[in-house]
Amino acid sequence: MAVAHLLRLLSLMTGTSVLQQVNGFSIRVPKTVVAVEGTCVMVPCQTDPYERVNWYQYHNLKYPIVYDGFYTHNVEQKFRGRTKVLGKAAEGNCTLTIDNVSTADHNLRVYVWINPDSQTTQKFHDQTVTISVERKAPVIYIQKQIVEGEIFQANCSIIYSCPSLPPSLQWNLNTFLENYTFMDFHMEVHGQWFYKKTLRGVATYLMNNSRISCSAKFKTFTMGSQQMTLNISYKPVTVRVKKEKKVVAEGDSIMIECVANSNPPPHKYLWFIRQLDQHKIENSTQSKKHFSNIVRDTSLSCMAQNALGVQQSIWVDLDVQYSPKNITVSVSPSGPVPENSNVTLTCSSNANPAVENYMWYRADGDQENFIGTGTSLNIKVSRDRRRFFCKAENQIGVGRSNPTHLDVQYCETHCGFYSGVLPWVLAGVFFSVSVICAAFLWKVQKNVKPQEEDRTYMSLNRRNVGSSEYDVINTAPK
Repeated sequence: MAVAHLLRLLSLMTGTSVLQQVNGFSIRVPKTVVAVEGTCVMVPCQTDPYERVNWYQYHNLKYPIVYDGFYTHNVEQKFRGRTKVLGKAAEGNCTLTIDNVSTADHNLRVYVWINPDSQTTQKFHDQTVTISVERKAPVIYIQKQIVEGEIFQANCSIIYSCPSLPPSLQWNLNTFLENYTFMDFHMEVHGQWFYKKTLRGVATYLMNNSRISCSAKFKTFTMGSQQMTLNISYKPVTVRVKKEKKVVAEGDSIMIECVANSNPPPHKYLWFIRQLDQHKIENSTQSKKHFSNIVRDTSLSCMAQNALGVQQSIWVDLDVQYSPKNITVSVSPSGPVPENSNVTLTCSSNANPAVENYMWYRADGDQENFIGTGTSLNIKVSRDRRRFFCKAENQIGVGRSNPTHLDVQYCETHCGFYSGVLPWVLAGVFFSVSVICAAFLWKVQKNVKPQEEDRTYMSLNRRNVGSSEYDVINTAPK
């Protein structure tokens, strides 16, 4: 089996075999052998069963020994410890193995000598084998179409010349690949060996535009493959509204962009506009859109669509700035107020940015007199100073309230009325109460039924009872 394999190697490596007859020995060796730097190289050799074999480096004058299994001290220093013949002599396997091949071994010419102790003249050096040394880098292959959520596969491969000491392959990638596995594969190709390491896993959108490579580690150095950029197709995963500017004045225009993370880019956009509780939807094929005549309380959202799916952004409120609006004045206490009493006026409004200054005015006919600042104002009211208003100011502009009229009460209007009517009202009330009380007492007395009759009289007979000033009043017996 080993001899058959060796003969096949000879055929694969050269395409033709070299056959030479030397004293009855039939020797088959290739003309050239390709060695990969950093590994070993095998020089196939097949002959008849033999007793001993030596390998030599070709030289015009000398016989530098490359391999001698009996007298290792005779081996050239640069080959000592690096060469061996592992084949069985009884099977005629004279294959030479050289370890740790380097560029110094490039174009090395060697030849074999069967039974070098024989007295017969041999001319093995007439047929040499040339060793060509190459530095191999791993080759990376990735499938062209990669879609998020589907199986991703990449191959890293390398050719080497030593089956007993293959290089190790390592993938250089980030952790964006989910549930990935590795598979190793070795096979013989044209007298050399092919090693492939396959990476499989589930593709994610995070892998897009990332770089991937692999490396082959030999005994003394490491070779890297070229880097490849991954192209992962995926639906929009993040969509956001990007404003041209942070704030916009009411009535102005603004450019808005719908930014989507997708591959391929979106080919269709939907814009959702919400203004003062009114909703609109607009179609577009462009990621940017111009919005004009912006009003307050405006919110926007967009939806991006590509061939793989759609995604909508969150709602974004526009920071619309406007001058103070809806300015009102409130009075505390409310309702009619007596003259010379104190009231508090409070000014309120809607504005963006916030109001920076409140100003108070008194309207005296056609005149507007400034009377103070602040959100609230305390004043003493009078009959001829009843109309007030406020102004609110921010960075955008100034707004004013409608005049507020105070209901001031004073004596000329009310006190005279009360002084003329009030006595008569009080007299009427007193008379009514008196009549009611008298009627009540009369009714009570009328309803009483006496149980005995009281009779009193004055005696006509004068008697002295111890007092000269009074007559005695007697009560008749029952």
